[in-house]
Amino acid sequence: MGLWQERDYNPCISAWDEKRHRDQVVALNKDQAIFFAVPGQPLDTEAWLLADAVVSVAPPTRRQAEAALRRFGIPVTERDVEILISESWSRLHHAFQTRRHPAAALERLRQYPRTPPIATNNEPGGPTLDEMHGFGSLLDWGRDLAIDLEEYKAGRIPWEEVDAGILISGPPGSGKTMFVGALARTCGVPLIYGSVSSWQTAGALDEHLKAMRASFEEAKAKAPAILFVDEVDTFGDRSETDRNRGYMRAVIAAFLELLDGFKRRKGVVVVSACNNPEQIDPAIRRAGRLGQHFEVTLPDDNARLSILKYYSGIELDPNQAEQFTLATERYSGADIEQIVRFAKRSARRRKQDFAGEHIVGELPPAPELPAEYLRSVAVHEAGHAIVAVELGFGELVNVKIASYAIPGNGNQVGGAIYAMPRHMRRTRAAYLDDIAVSLGGIAAETVVFDAFFDGAAGSHNADLNTVTRIATLLEAGLGMGHTLVVADNAVSRLEALRASDPGLRKRVHDVIANEFERAKEIIRNRRAALDEIAGRLIHAKSLSGDDVRDIIERHRRPTVSLAKLPRSLGSQA
Repeated sequence: MGLWQERDYNPCISAWDEKRHRDQVVALNKDQAIFFAVPGQPLDTEAWLLADAVVSVAPPTRRQAEAALRRFGIPVTERDVEILISESWSRLHHAFQTRRHPAAALERLRQYPRTPPIATNNEPGGPTLDEMHGFGSLLDWGRDLAIDLEEYKAGRIPWEEVDAGILISGPPGSGKTMFVGALARTCGVPLIYGSVSSWQTAGALDEHLKAMRASFEEAKAKAPAILFVDEVDTFGDRSETDRNRGYMRAVIAAFLELLDGFKRRKGVVVVSACNNPEQIDPAIRRAGRLGQHFEVTLPDDNARLSILKYYSGIELDPNQAEQFTLATERYSGADIEQIVRFAKRSARRRKQDFAGEHIVGELPPAPELPAEYLRSVAVHEAGHAIVAVELGFGELVNVKIASYAIPGNGNQVGGAIYAMPRHMRRTRAAYLDDIAVSLGGIAAETVVFDAFFDGAAGSHNADLNTVTRIATLLEAGLGMGHTLVVADNAVSRLEALRASDPGLRKRVHDVIANEFERAKEIIRNRRAALDEIAGRLIHAKSLSGDDVRDIIERHRRPTVSLAKLPRSLGSQA
């Protein structure tokens, strides 16, 4: 807050801030100056040196607030009295200006109420980290933090050994805010909420910086605590050039100063969140500030069920849970909250107790798949899984099928998930394995039913469309075909080449046909395992990668090598 000066009023009045040296210089040039410090604000030695006297003023009482209202002819109401005794000096100072009548100032305070910091960890019934799903290594980090904070509070480790700053990125609705609330509840510490946009709305640069510092000061006052800084990508990068860069450079510099060093924010864990981490100034992500970066995605099946239980308090039965997870694919936490809100309203309108059927009623209608259709889907997905395991294609995570067809879901009623190495250099053989795995579904259908169904082609992500793209890329875009000469490997360019070059089209066909035969041969050799995996999928709807690998291993045919036969048998032969 800048120094408040009036022509005919002396002394000058300002809120004390040791970083506002200009105010202190102006005060020294005046006959008198009064600074105000907020309750609990520690005064540094500079304040004591500057002041002739430091006076502790008690908070205003209700009687004093009522007297102030009467003094200016304003009707005394409970609401206005509460405003006067509860508002901060900073907000009162902004509202009550010499150019503005006190009644107008009070109306401003009514019109723009303060937004209190939220402490998500104090919300009753909120989830802990053990109830959260789909956050991967971020959950491990959170559990480690909870242990470290307990050790720190007990005096067994110094603050320097606590990992006190991370960055979380992910799309809107991926559950970043909910995770931070669960983290604070698990750690048993206060949660202070701040965001770059809320700091910025405080006003000009000085007010912006003051609001940001206030969030850090609040966290320090409640330490050990977690300070959640949302929308940190709004800061931008200091290397950018536009007319607002000077303003934002000053803000980023102040933020770095607040983040820097363990002693400066001892006891404060800063968890920042954003949607676009690439827009953040590199200095913010430096070790010692927000050194670790965790990416989160939209919630998976288990995470969506966990979010549903958090908002609704209801645990769906297996049939309802399947419909819910299928219908809410790619839904965010906010989307699920809206479903619960509509479902509760539906229950109220019908004068019924809120139950799982009301939640299912808000989902898109989903017809149950016929038994024969379900069997063909199970055989198809089992085929993908078996070929992937036999060729060592990544690591099979799970395979699943659906009992219901969800409109708008691209007719996706099953799938196999693989975990691929983060860093891999692929040869022609690796691309051919990819093609064979993609053809494993129709290879299994062909072996079992003597034909495959039409779901393998048509959409962009359908199996045959996928292998056609890969084979064309292999033959014309990567130099791994009959020539090292390559063309632009953009999909549209390769499609045009395939359509105009009969030789290329023939080579693509040969690659796909050869891998189709290889996939069918694997399926024939693992037919018993295929039947068991498909049968279990029909009943359980999902199998883990370990389950699939165990089934395949049990059904491997023992082989006998002639080289290992006893000599007597060999000579008799």
